[in-house]
Formats: sequence, structure tokens, C-alpha cells
Amino acid sequence: MQKKYDLNSCPGDDMASASSSRAGVALPFEKSQLILKVVSAKPKVHSRQPRINSFVEVAVDGLPSETKKTGKRIGSSELLWNEIIILNVTAQSHLDLKVWSCHTLRNELLGTASINLSSVLKNNGGKMENTQLTLNLQTENKGGVVSGGELTIFLDGPTVDLGSVPNGSAVTDGSQPPSRESSGTAVAPENRHQPPSTNCFGGRSR
Repeated sequence: MQKKYDLNSCPGDDMASASSSRAGVALPFEKSQLILKVVSAKPKVHSRQPRINSFVEVAVDGLPSETKKTGKRIGSSELLWNEIIILNVTAQSHLDLKVWSCHTLRNELLGTASINLSSVLKNNGGKMENTQLTLNLQTENKGGVVSGGELTIFLDGPTVDLGSVPNGSAVTDGSQPPSRESSGTAVAPENRHQPPSTNCFGGRSR
């Protein structure tokens, strides 16, 4: 039975209680649960809309079975979620995060960011304990890549023995080139971004 979390608590409180119940050290290619808390986003919206209806999509290693979405939030300069997503990852997993804006006919991609968990672990002594990351969102505009704002998240996962993590930024199947490595910054969105199937006028899809 999956534990329920209080989404209205402070960004790190519920994650701290979850991490305190875990023990042991995970192997680099062993599947473990990662608690990702989407806190807020400050998108750069260039349209004339004063307010936007937005959600965040998170994918692990490009797997449809490990692609999850937050609920929708309405805001202008800053969107607040404080919503937890639980993912199955390894120490080598790659996360792609996308911030979408809902429209009547088509969802609009506001910005993307990506994270290599191996880099986050190495930068934090093999641990992800309420680790806060402020990601620089990027988006395509007139054939170039421009800033799309910021996305703030917290990560909480198992401790990993750094001695068993391969050097470099290797990821699982569908590995990305070195230029995509990031421990807290976004990279250029080189792939096609298809609007997800979330219904902007109903609940989020699962």
C-alpha cells in the first residue's frame, strides 16, 4: 500500500519522514523509489494570457510506464504545486521534466529540463536527502533555444555507494550524449516534444 503524503506541508517535511524509514545502501543498477516533489515554477510566458493553466510531466529514462504528471495549477508569474511524484529509478537514471500550459486545442510546452541522477549523487556524497534543485527551463523559439524560466523540485532517494557508480554520466537504455548531463540545469531540447494526453478540463491522466 502506497503511503499518502500531505501536499500542503513544507517542501522537505514529508520527504524527511519518508527517507528516515529507509535503510541500507542501494546498488547503482538496482531499482529504488525516488520521491520527487514538484514545488513551483516561474515560467516565462510570452503570450498575452494573464494567467495560465499548467502542469508538470516527469519521465524516467524515456519509459512510458515511468512517465507521470502533476495536477494542474492556475497562476501567472509563479505556479505552486507542492505535489509529490513517486518514481522507480536507478542511480544511473535520467529524468526529463516538462512544464506544459493547457489550451483548448493543444497543450503548449513552456520549458524543459533534464537531470542525470548519477551527477546529483556525486555532487551530494552519494545521497539524495531532501535535495533541492532549481532547474533552468529551456524552450525553442524561432529556431533557437531560449530560457523558459525556472522549476524548483526536491529529490529524496536511497543512499548509493559512490565507489560502485561508474565514472562519467552513463544512463540506462537510451543513453544520452554527454552534453545532456545536468545536476540542476536544463539542456537543449533536441527531441520532438509531443503534447501529452492530459485533459485540461478534467483530472490528470494516469
